[in-house]
Amino acid sequence: MGGPVGGPAGDLLDGPLVVIAEPGGKVVEVVAGSDGPEVRLLRRDAAGPHLRAPLRGLLTASAGRPWRIEPAEPGTVRLQQATVGAADAGGAESPGRAEGSGAAEAGGAVVVTARAGALGARLELAFTQDGLLTLTTTWRNDSDHEITDVAAGLLLPLPADDAHVTMPGVLYNGNPSSDPDRRVPRIGDRPGDGFVCEEHRLPVPAVNAAWDDRYVSLFAHPEATRAADGTVAYGSLGVVRAPGLTVAALTGVIAFDGQPDVCYVSKAEVANEPIGYRDLAPGATITTQHTLDWGPVEARGFGFRKLVGTQLYRDEGARPLSAEDIVRLKTNAMDARWAGDGYLAYAGTRHRRPRTYLYGWTGQCLKLARCDAQLGLERDEPERVERARRAADFYVEGSATPVRGLRHGRYLLDDDRWEMFRKDDAAFVSSRAHGETIADLAGLAVQFRDAGLDVPPAWQEAVEDAAALFWHTRLPEGVVPLGWTPQGTPVSQMISAAGIACVQAMLGAYRLSGERVWLLRAEEVLSRYHRLHAATFERPFAHATLDASGEDKEAGMYYFLAAYEMYRLTGRELYAQWAQAAADWLLTFVYVWSPEFDAGSTFERRGFKACGWPSVSVQNHHLDVFFPASELKEFGLATGQTRYAEQADRILHALGQGICQEPGDWGFDVPGEQGEGFFQTNWQRKGEANTWNPSWVIALPLYHALRMRKVS
Repeated sequence: MGGPVGGPAGDLLDGPLVVIAEPGGKVVEVVAGSDGPEVRLLRRDAAGPHLRAPLRGLLTASAGRPWRIEPAEPGTVRLQQATVGAADAGGAESPGRAEGSGAAEAGGAVVVTARAGALGARLELAFTQDGLLTLTTTWRNDSDHEITDVAAGLLLPLPADDAHVTMPGVLYNGNPSSDPDRRVPRIGDRPGDGFVCEEHRLPVPAVNAAWDDRYVSLFAHPEATRAADGTVAYGSLGVVRAPGLTVAALTGVIAFDGQPDVCYVSKAEVANEPIGYRDLAPGATITTQHTLDWGPVEARGFGFRKLVGTQLYRDEGARPLSAEDIVRLKTNAMDARWAGDGYLAYAGTRHRRPRTYLYGWTGQCLKLARCDAQLGLERDEPERVERARRAADFYVEGSATPVRGLRHGRYLLDDDRWEMFRKDDAAFVSSRAHGETIADLAGLAVQFRDAGLDVPPAWQEAVEDAAALFWHTRLPEGVVPLGWTPQGTPVSQMISAAGIACVQAMLGAYRLSGERVWLLRAEEVLSRYHRLHAATFERPFAHATLDASGEDKEAGMYYFLAAYEMYRLTGRELYAQWAQAAADWLLTFVYVWSPEFDAGSTFERRGFKACGWPSVSVQNHHLDVFFPASELKEFGLATGQTRYAEQADRILHALGQGICQEPGDWGFDVPGEQGEGFFQTNWQRKGEANTWNPSWVIALPLYHALRMRKVS
């Protein structure tokens, strides 16, 4: 991929050649430098430019495989007084020549031409009414013969090699917590390194870079290109070292670990996939459009927050089912999982799994009990309340280990045996799964108490014992370990966000007992997580999922839930601020647009829309239903920030897609079942959903739909 983008920007020689500005204070100017003209992005309220991009290197194009960065030679620069549609690329004239009188500040557009071999380019930069800068690029084959395997695009060199870069859903500050032995997206440190991916892999098709107190965001406007065989292609975005840290917006070609044409295709797996190349007949053109935003940011780690409030994407997503429909269907699936003392984690022995009750993570046995209890109380169906009681009693009475507060997480029905999870072929108790389960046990106890029902003392004792274990086995950094050995010692000294769910369990102990010590302990532990992960986001939330090892949505979920619960219990605005930052981080995983799919795929046939769906982690690039939708809505209403409530509604209704509504629908026999994975990109089977259906796929949508019917 290598080849320098160009030398360092030169000093200003003769003042601006062309200037455009917008009322909010953003300014774009082209200046003459010792190494040729350069584009500068400025703000009136800040000293110096946010970005300096030499014209030689601002545009790149290559022909032939593999693609490579080859800077286009700059041609003319001029001020266009009235914005018009992209015109044909003109012939290059002497580099840096300014046409007309653009030195005075003006509206309109800056038009730059360039050339790469037989390809001519025209780049137009113009402000929109809301103060964003639109970049429209047109490449044209000026020769009399076809040019094959074209790869072209924009390059934005960043002023700091250690800028904090966010590519939503796939790359967060270089993914510092990801297992170095696994292949996941990274930028790398050597010239030529980088990661460039398809736009449809990105929930928000954008790249944000932040350094010092400034940020720049580049947004794509994805347009599908459909081939004669019905397959769909999009442009690409990424970050490369060429040789400095550079944002790249290309016409569809990709790279992984700096290697062109390498695609991330499954968990820690890559494959050679030469996609995104374009063939141009004589006179044919390629036109792309992007938007730039820039400004101040309070700490560079918070640059991602500038992405989630964008109004550039207008897709509202699908709404195939009402909340009541989701409740009806998911309740049916839950009822089919009831097996005497709990809810089966899997549908019978499907997928060669034994009949199992599973607590936390993919099982969610006690989350289902909370749903059953709520339905029973609402509908005056005491048998449902009794099922919830039996499920909790079975867990409390049977799951204990010799270590007080430490519990098994799995029960095998046909073997009548409790067991722990396994990690590296050894038994261990996951702090994420254990904390989640104890928090749900506390939540169920509060449900019973608030309804005037008897709460077994053993439930509260189990919650307090576990909360005490969480407190007393903390790592030196003050956070809960990734998990525990059967002897109750930390299974690892690694710092992670996996145990944040244990803070919710401590808050559950406080709600049940009223003893302030649990609130104080929860505050202390959450503050430690805040300092490690959320104060600067240098090392974002990671390691909550048990089948991955890196930055993931679920780790951020539990921080958001704990911070929001702390805000509800204390009223302290600080915790609302923490919850809001976490909510914004989570929303970088949520699709704001809907890619098109290949003809004949399930998604194309059924009109599936990704908008509103959350993706999973930097390792697992698919969609799933794991998201705190109801709490996000409550938080938005409680703090007067309606955008969160609106987004939560969009998410819940989007997740109604893929739910079996009648036998045979989406590959299931039981109405209410739903697959765990929906594949919106070139990660496993694009345009398809799987039929892997652990019980969390029932529990989470049901839990949130039940709650969101009641939130006004």
